[in-house]
Amino acid sequence: MYAEIAINAPVHQTFHYHVPPDLQPVIKPGHLVEVPFATAQQHGIVVDLHTETEIPQTKDITNLIHPVPLLTFQQLDLGLWMADRYLAPVGYCLWLMLPPGITNGRDIRLNLLDPAVDSDDPVARKLLALIRKRDGVITGHQIDGAKSMHGIPWDSTVRRLVKDGILQQERILRPPRTRAQIVQTAALAIHPNMIPGIIPTLGRDSRRADLLMLLAALPDEPRPTVDGLLRACDLASRSPLEAMEDAGLVIIDRNSRPHTVSLAVPRDQVETTLITLRKAEKHLHILQVLAHEPGAIDVSWLYAQTNCKLPDLQHLEELGYVLLGERPHWRDSLAERDFVLTTPPTLTPEQSAVWEQIARNPGKTFLLQGVTGSGKTEIYLRAMEAVIARGQQAILLVPEIALTAQTIRRVGARLTGRLAVIHSQLTEGERYDTWRRAREGLIDVVIGARSALFAPLPNLGLIILDEEHDRSYKNGETPYYHALDVAEERLKDTDGTLLLGSATPALETIYRAEAGEITHLQLPSRIIGHRQHIYQQAAKVGVEAEYNRSVLPDALTMDLPPVQVVDMRDELKAGNTSIFSTALQAALAEVLKREQQAILFLNRRGAATYVFCRDCGYVASCPNCDTPLTFHRQGEALRCHRCGHTTPEPKRCPQCGSGRIKFFGAGTQQVEAAMNTLFPQARTLRWDADTATTAEMHEYFLQRFIDRKADILIGTQMIAKGLDLPLVTLVGVVSADMALNLPDFRAGEHTFQTLTQVAGRAGRGLLGGRVILQTYQPEHYAIQFAARHDMEGFYAHEMAFRQQLGYPPYRRLVRVVIRAEQETRAESEAIAAADLLRARLSKLGLAATEIIGPAPCFFRRVNNVYRWHLLLRGPDPTAVLRGFDPPRGWSVEVDPLDVL
Repeated sequence: MYAEIAINAPVHQTFHYHVPPDLQPVIKPGHLVEVPFATAQQHGIVVDLHTETEIPQTKDITNLIHPVPLLTFQQLDLGLWMADRYLAPVGYCLWLMLPPGITNGRDIRLNLLDPAVDSDDPVARKLLALIRKRDGVITGHQIDGAKSMHGIPWDSTVRRLVKDGILQQERILRPPRTRAQIVQTAALAIHPNMIPGIIPTLGRDSRRADLLMLLAALPDEPRPTVDGLLRACDLASRSPLEAMEDAGLVIIDRNSRPHTVSLAVPRDQVETTLITLRKAEKHLHILQVLAHEPGAIDVSWLYAQTNCKLPDLQHLEELGYVLLGERPHWRDSLAERDFVLTTPPTLTPEQSAVWEQIARNPGKTFLLQGVTGSGKTEIYLRAMEAVIARGQQAILLVPEIALTAQTIRRVGARLTGRLAVIHSQLTEGERYDTWRRAREGLIDVVIGARSALFAPLPNLGLIILDEEHDRSYKNGETPYYHALDVAEERLKDTDGTLLLGSATPALETIYRAEAGEITHLQLPSRIIGHRQHIYQQAAKVGVEAEYNRSVLPDALTMDLPPVQVVDMRDELKAGNTSIFSTALQAALAEVLKREQQAILFLNRRGAATYVFCRDCGYVASCPNCDTPLTFHRQGEALRCHRCGHTTPEPKRCPQCGSGRIKFFGAGTQQVEAAMNTLFPQARTLRWDADTATTAEMHEYFLQRFIDRKADILIGTQMIAKGLDLPLVTLVGVVSADMALNLPDFRAGEHTFQTLTQVAGRAGRGLLGGRVILQTYQPEHYAIQFAARHDMEGFYAHEMAFRQQLGYPPYRRLVRVVIRAEQETRAESEAIAAADLLRARLSKLGLAATEIIGPAPCFFRRVNNVYRWHLLLRGPDPTAVLRGFDPPRGWSVEVDPLDVL
């Protein structure tokens, strides 16, 4: 038997291995295995099994890592489809479907061949001493973690010792970082009513306790003799009895002949005294706690309640009073969440028409285009409820981790119980257990960012992409897959429904809808809420609700907020050098006076966009990436947002020594500082990647703003999408043209979508709202269409531009990026790549496909690696690369969303 195996390495083909006889009865496609690959061991996934192979010599599979297949046939097919669709390594595609930590890196194992050998070299001496302490065997990971070897490079020393025959080296795989968590449990093994009767048997053995028990069992008269009592307890010495006399527990009558003994404590206190003598208070407490529990409980909770330890429980188990056991523990990030259930609202006529189409046509793909606040989420909830009622499961994807908190609240209020969340900020244990629960059918709905798409739900009936236009749905590294494409392919097996929601759909998605490939549904009206809820909310905050019209007896709608475009060039001419225009300053003052809320949006973190010397023109750039460094007031440092490099704030120009080095541009930190200077009484809240470093912080910021503990929310891209903040009456876009001039054919589309989305945060509640959009390019078509909320006009204008220049969706692109540590090498390899691909185009007769470039990337150097790129443009530019294994240093991206 032979196994076809995909390796987790940058190789595009699969490999055939011989299956040893002991594995042949158990091995199946989907199994995770260990195989020899080149000169080391490697993880692999069994893709298929064969009875013969054309490979003349095959290596044996080393080991079966997991007893059951980790991937299903459907997942294997999906991974193979992705590899073909995106020209990506098969292993990389399949590994997307495994939870992080289930495989680990490679390592070495060293065996000491001669325990008596020593060395004059200090590093070798330390290393050999460490190996001897570990019985002659150690791994590289253990060497790295040893205090005695901290900071000491040891690789060359190991190579020398191996060469000299002192050590034997073996290449191995590290064990998984994550595994199922098993917790010990304890339960009461007897009826609670039996506890009083077994008290004398609790605690540890005590001669004094035995004496007291016997004495208490005898009548008061005649009093027993001391010698008789000692003989009955098999004691040769009077010491225990005399110690009890000293403690006031018994009375020894030395005047009688022979000496007699009697109780000194009341008989009703004997039981309490026995507990004390046997030190049984802890054991009794354990039994009493367990008596109040309906079943087995986690022993860690019992430890905390009673201050006991495992030996205490083991002793009670030996006595037959306690049952110790084990059970799996699910690490669930939502385990402690309580959701307040809500009832579904009545649908508007527009929502009803949309929902009827979806409900009557399961298994189709729908584009749900609805203005911000049009009620798309309610359609999502109805769709999820419907598939759950059919015994299927659903996945709801959101573009930002920041949106998961609000989404979980809404879904949890309607679909409690079997809900899970997946995103990169969970622990590996939480993601592993969520993956296991999904496999076992214990989850109905998974909410999360792009990676949640691969949750192994057994009967998937629905996938929702909220804000489907968002660029985060495109993976930023190999394999460069798009969640929309993969979702469509995944649902083919289960005939499931794909629901794409957005106020500003991607142009390609609208184009497909016009072509009839997907069904286009629209929600053109903004719903501010149901009449009773709006009036209750208005009364609560003491304002009069503003609304436009009623589309139902109990539902109110409102127009999209008016947008005022401010030309910042005119502001400069008028002498206003502030980052806030006169109009925005006045609007902020009004919002604060009325005790309302506002959002200030700027798609730039930090306090300044770049640092510039006015004398020599020096610009502080990242030494690894050649991109300008951003000044961050927090930490007083310059930071690269591409590789993370930081350097202290310069006081003088490092090039000419001038002190006239200034910060230019505005980031969120500078906006916050300017806001606090202009309105010191305002309560500001900055929400960006610097302040919200965990998923919990996103939820904290959202709740803080909802609870009106802040007046002004200052943020970046993450606050522009999907958030429902009903008391926000003003949105100020500090700089609308941040990305307009980038050398990217999608720059206009991205700008229009971002501005339309952030404008949609205003006026979603009872108070109405407005938007002030600051720009230095007010005449740009993307800004003009966004100011008018004109999606149709923008689509027509942009599509004419795309068609004229031959850009997607009219023609497809493949981007090839060449990376090298020397710029000259990156350039020469890019030129060679272009020549090679032109030759292939000619050989294959692909005249309709053309090559653009090569040229340096916009971000020319990233993390000390130079980047050149070229574009293949045509009806199917992937054809030139099929059956072609790209050389080392090439990165191939099919259908790129940007070309920077």
